[in-house]
Amino acid sequence: MIQVTLNFKTIEAARQALLDIPVSALVGGPEPEEVELPKPVKAAKPAPEPVDVPLPVIASFVEAPVQAAAPAAVDYPTLQKAVLALAGKSREAAAAIAASFGVKTFKELAKDKWADALEAVNERLAILEA
Repeated sequence: MIQVTLNFKTIEAARQALLDIPVSALVGGPEPEEVELPKPVKAAKPAPEPVDVPLPVIASFVEAPVQAAAPAAVDYPTLQKAVLALAGKSREAAAAIAASFGVKTFKELAKDKWADALEAVNERLAILEA
């Protein structure tokens, strides 16, 4: 057995040189009549070179549109004070707002609805005071 080390410039050149070796010359290879010729394999395309893309330059500060702030946490005494002020002007208006939230009194109202209820009460007060 003879062992040979070869150096090639490209993978394609090495591939072609190996394909040119007759199978019968290889140790333990099949007889020439049993050999099926391999189908040629296309060489893989090299990976594209990375491209440096400059980042865009922002010429001036752009102010984002101001969104309505989420309602601040409202405690029950604040809501109760507004409801009592509204009830002093119109008990029916206060009852109507409570009913619009699906409750009979504001004490039954869920804590996460207090801010919405306060807003509705203040709007009705503004209408009645105008």
